[in-house]
Amino acid sequence: MMKKKIVSVLICAILLISAGGQALAAFSDVPDNYPYKAEIDFCQSKGFLKGTSDTTFNPDGHLTRAQLAVVWCRFLQLRDANPGFTDITVLKNYYDAAAIVMNSLGILSGTSATTFSPDAEITREQLAVIATRTFNLGVADSDDYKTYTDSDAISSWARDGVSACVNAKVFEGLYDGGKAFSPQTAVTRGELSRLIYTVSLPSYTVTIGPLSGGTITAIPSVARQGAIVNLLVKPDTGKQLKAGTLMYNGGPVTGTSFIMPAADVVVTAEFEDAPATLSSIEITTMPSVTSYLVGDTLDLTGMVVTAIYSDSTTAVVDTYTTTPEEGTPLDAEGSHTVTVSYTEDGVTKTTDFNIQVNANPST
Repeated sequence: MMKKKIVSVLICAILLISAGGQALAAFSDVPDNYPYKAEIDFCQSKGFLKGTSDTTFNPDGHLTRAQLAVVWCRFLQLRDANPGFTDITVLKNYYDAAAIVMNSLGILSGTSATTFSPDAEITREQLAVIATRTFNLGVADSDDYKTYTDSDAISSWARDGVSACVNAKVFEGLYDGGKAFSPQTAVTRGELSRLIYTVSLPSYTVTIGPLSGGTITAIPSVARQGAIVNLLVKPDTGKQLKAGTLMYNGGPVTGTSFIMPAADVVVTAEFEDAPATLSSIEITTMPSVTSYLVGDTLDLTGMVVTAIYSDSTTAVVDTYTTTPEEGTPLDAEGSHTVTVSYTEDGVTKTTDFNIQVNANPST
């Protein structure tokens, strides 16, 4: 419990403490069109990740456990340097203090009771577990990891961590759902920059204003700036969303989604009565003739077809069609089905009735 409290305090500090403005190096291997350039610039300016030289960053280089420990300590504003006390043994390796701190907080444990494996590379599924431990992420849906096409390849011990990161949008813009996660692939320096940038951004809430005639659900209801928020609009029976009234913070929503601004959002809308739609048809008066002799033709004289609408109103219609058509010769004995169809505003409804064709004694 104490570890979680310490980590929680440190996480809050991340959002409040800003490293001094550092001049950004122009890395020759991070061009302007590199996918995570802005994120690398952010991490460099904060001193979380540094260049591998004065002119290179090696964004696609893999991260070892030792390197991750050092970067994570910087990110969490934890001291990872060797102590300057003369009566305390100076730690040997650059990562020793960071590894000890990460292990003591339960964020990055050893690979055994006596080894840390500093040169082993950090994988994507391991990063998910580390992020979950760091931010004390909950697992709202333990099946969220299945959003990845190769979910079966995710180790059982990492599935809750991956699900938690998916649910909390930690992997937003990095390992997005709907495609392969490649859980055992090593994490790159550029990818870690993206994750650190994402979790450093403040989150904002989406509130649905008072509604009458329907409901709206925001997915997600808490999001960071730049995230896509989808709105599930569900009118009540007999209602529809009034055109042009779906808005967020007073601005129109195009379609049913918007990009989260750097502010809390209030979604408003109006619902109105929906126009009646065709629900069904029925034959309210049967044709005068329903019994025929072989050789007669279909006669629909006297038939009345009534349309029934969603608001329970009715109307007699005459632009219906039948199969077989009126006037069709009836050449076979027995019971035959006549199908009546009626289309209105793109909606087609059908109903049936039977006629009897008897042998013609004169043939």
